[in-house]
Amino acid sequence: MENGESSTILVSLDRIEEKMGVLLAREGMMWVVPIEYLPENCREGDVLEITFRRDPEETQALKDRVNDLQQRLLERTEERNAEQ
Repeated sequence: MENGESSTILVSLDRIEEKMGVLLAREGMMWVVPIEYLPENCREGDVLEITFRRDPEETQALKDRVNDLQQRLLERTEERNAEQ
């Protein structure tokens, strides 16, 4: 990562197919994303900057949701085992 907080990559909008944008990076990577995620007035051939940044709050919220789901599944399994 550039500064430890985020990482940026340049991609080009190769084409738009069925409301999906096909993005190509110099490194050979390709992403297909819904066009609503692209900037307004974006056209084929435009170069876009994509930034990846950690979101600690959302990471914790996801961990909490997964832990809650695991706990509920464990409790359900224990209840079923107790019934047998």
